[in-house]
This record gives sequence, structure tokens and C-alpha cells, in this order.
Amino acid sequence: MQAPEKTKTLGRVTSLSIAAPAYNEGESIASIVSTWSEYLSQMENLKDFEIVICNDGSKDDTGAILSEMSRKDPHIKPLSFTVNQGAAAALSHAIHNTRHPWVLLLDSDGQYEIENIVKLIAEVENHQDSKAVIGVRTHKHDSAFTQFGSSMSGWLCNLFHDTHYRDFNCALKLVDGEILRSLTLEAKGLNYSGEVSSKLIERGIVFREVEVEHKKRVSGRSSSQNLKAAWHRLLFVMYLGFRQFLLHQKVLQVKK
Repeated sequence: MQAPEKTKTLGRVTSLSIAAPAYNEGESIASIVSTWSEYLSQMENLKDFEIVICNDGSKDDTGAILSEMSRKDPHIKPLSFTVNQGAAAALSHAIHNTRHPWVLLLDSDGQYEIENIVKLIAEVENHQDSKAVIGVRTHKHDSAFTQFGSSMSGWLCNLFHDTHYRDFNCALKLVDGEILRSLTLEAKGLNYSGEVSSKLIERGIVFREVEVEHKKRVSGRSSSQNLKAAWHRLLFVMYLGFRQFLLHQKVLQVKK
């Protein structure tokens, strides 16, 4: 792990929360989360932080590991579902238990290294009007099946919203905490990244984009590779499109 780079600061991001879901990550979760905490502790302009992780009813020792880590590191704040409810439900629960002005959305499988945060913070600090920054994976380390599904759903979501984001479904986002906590997220499974983007756009939020590194999973296997997940992704994207149609027809309203 490299030491954090110094970032030009306007003093906007002085404290932040990480919100993440976790499911059956017992093999690697201790190493990943301890790396996050160590890195954030070394960031010069960061006065306070918390790592809020919701264990989504894991069948392995993920929950026990997080609980033990929290006893040694007060920055780590584990939550837990007794029964698996889906990654989106776990992330939503984590988000609504954060408290800092900025929230970093991050997966707990190690595909996004914590060092990427420097780029996202720099984008916020250098643009006073910025409320959200989204990562752009220049080299995706997912299966061809997963990459195809992500690309197609991202293209459709851009079409529905009349936007041109390069990586609509990137899970790595830095968002104004007050806005993020006010969102009502409806997904249960793996469709949370696209839904967060969609709901923020509905609020009139314009993302800034930064290229980030994306790596292979540290351990385990993503359920996004199965046909059921692909079918659910298609259904949910169609729902997002129909939702935009209803909003344009003034059948629905956006709560602000």
C-alpha cells in the first residue's frame, strides 16, 4: 500500500464515511478493511472517518471477523442482517447509518483499491459545485458475460436519462452524504450501482468522472455471472426506463 498522495484542498472533504455491503468475504475481508482504515488514517487532510459495512447474512465468518475488528478499531462500524437480503439492501442499510458529509461507496471484494479515493477527492476539491464523482473503469477485470451485461445496461440507462456517462454502473462513487442518505433505493440484489446513479440524476446531480483502477476479486466469486442475476438486471433496467417515462409524463414526482 502506497502512502496517500497530497491533494490540493479547498477544505471540502475533511471527514467521510465508507459504505459497503459484504457477503461471504471471510477469506479476505480482514485484509481489505484494515487496509482501508490504515490508508485513511494517513490522509493528511482527513480529520475523521468511519467504515460502515453491512454483513448481508453471510454463511461464513464475515460477520464475526468484522465484529472482532470493530473492537480493535473504532473506525470500523459493522452492521448485520441475519438473513441474506441482497447487496443493494445491505448497501442501503450501510448508507443510512453513515454520519459524515461525504460518503464513499465501495465494494468489499477488493476490486477497487482504496488509493482511488485520492482521485475522487481531488475532483471534489477542485470543483466547488461538485456533489458526486463516479469512477470510470478503464480496464474491467470481470468475466466477458458480466462486462457485456454492464455495458448494455449502462448504454440503456444513459439512453433513458439522456446522459453520456462512460461507466454508468461503476460502484465506486463519492457522494454528498446528505443527498445520498435522502435517496430511497429500491433494488435488492446487484443493481445498486446503476440505481444510485439513476436516483442522483433524478435529483439533478451531474457527476464528474475520473478514471480508476479495477482489479480481479481478491477471493470468492461474484454472483453477477449467473443467468438469474442477468435476468434481474434486465428487468431492473427496464423498470428504471419506465420510471423515467412516468416522471416525464408527470405521473411520478421526485422527492427532494
